[in-house]
Amino acid sequence: MGKAILILILGSIVLFGIVNMNTNRYLNNDTDNSVGFYAEARAKSIACSMTQMILSQIADSMGYNTSSSKTASLLGGTAEYSVTKVFFAEDSLKRIYVKASFLGREHEVITYCSPGGWKPPFIRGAWTANANLNKTISDMFIDGRDYKLDGTIVPGNGVYGVSSSVPFVNTQSAAIGGTHNGVDYPMTYPENPDIIEQYNWGGIFPQSPDQILGYPEGTLKAIAQSGMEGSQYVTNVNSLKWPLKGVTYVEPSSSTTFTFQLETPPNGQVNKGMLIVHRAGCTSSLNGLKARNKTDPPFVGLIITDYSFHHHLDVLGAMMQLSPNLELSKECNGNKDHWVFYSSEAIIKATEVVAKYSPHLGNNNSTRLTNKTGSALGERRYSAIAYYE
Repeated sequence: MGKAILILILGSIVLFGIVNMNTNRYLNNDTDNSVGFYAEARAKSIACSMTQMILSQIADSMGYNTSSSKTASLLGGTAEYSVTKVFFAEDSLKRIYVKASFLGREHEVITYCSPGGWKPPFIRGAWTANANLNKTISDMFIDGRDYKLDGTIVPGNGVYGVSSSVPFVNTQSAAIGGTHNGVDYPMTYPENPDIIEQYNWGGIFPQSPDQILGYPEGTLKAIAQSGMEGSQYVTNVNSLKWPLKGVTYVEPSSSTTFTFQLETPPNGQVNKGMLIVHRAGCTSSLNGLKARNKTDPPFVGLIITDYSFHHHLDVLGAMMQLSPNLELSKECNGNKDHWVFYSSEAIIKATEVVAKYSPHLGNNNSTRLTNKTGSALGERRYSAIAYYE
């Protein structure tokens, strides 16, 4: 009997030891798993945070690249990273590579990002000008509400119908709409006075297309001369190839007045991008900017001229005139069948080409809060288009 009890006690001790060992092993494994899971999550957080920091750095300095891999301490771990310029399908992209380490665990992130377009802050209306627009707009339909490319309106996201540096008087019964303080006003005559703005930028109105985008002089001309994405530079409109796309820069060799007729694009296509007619001193003179046929699709993007009159075409995007001396005496009847509708989407598409091929930041990082450049808090120059972990 005593021997049996002894065997039972010894067996219980052995069994308890085995159970205790297994329990400790499971606890250790669970601890290791918990630590490992935490380390992996922390490494991923470090990699993603470093990627976001680099995107902000690129937004502030679009020429930012690293000649070799760099290492930084972040969130208790380390991040090895590189930023390189690559080309894919003829597009210029940035490749951001980040490998993060924390407690022996690693996480890799590869991001490809592309330059993004933006809405230059000088565009305050569907039609923005540095002079009197009373005769120029005539009896057109002008709308500062924000139209998408499919024709639908984005509520509360528009701009003024007209923004000019001197008072505007709607002398020829144009139907004008727009957005003010987030409230949309449909096109009417007489128009709601809230969607008409007199604004002169403290007397510093842009004197060139480059200044509209915040670029050094000659930037847009150089992009047009490069031919990137169909861009063109000409001194005579008869030399243009159709349809227009990219940056189309017309620099007349003299101030002689001329007419510019946009040719009908092939079926399913449109004339688009940035269309610029400008010469030094804002002295180019257009006495007619016209579509060949009334049924032609609208120009999609941003049109910038010096002096221009007789606008017989439709525009989805915005119009901007730089000359301080617009028409004051002539009448322009007969364009009530044409319109200019503001479209932030069309403008962003137009400036994408500029963002890709300009080495300069411009004013695309102006934030709605501070109205200052270089903060990376506003509309970023680069947006992620592919992300791999």
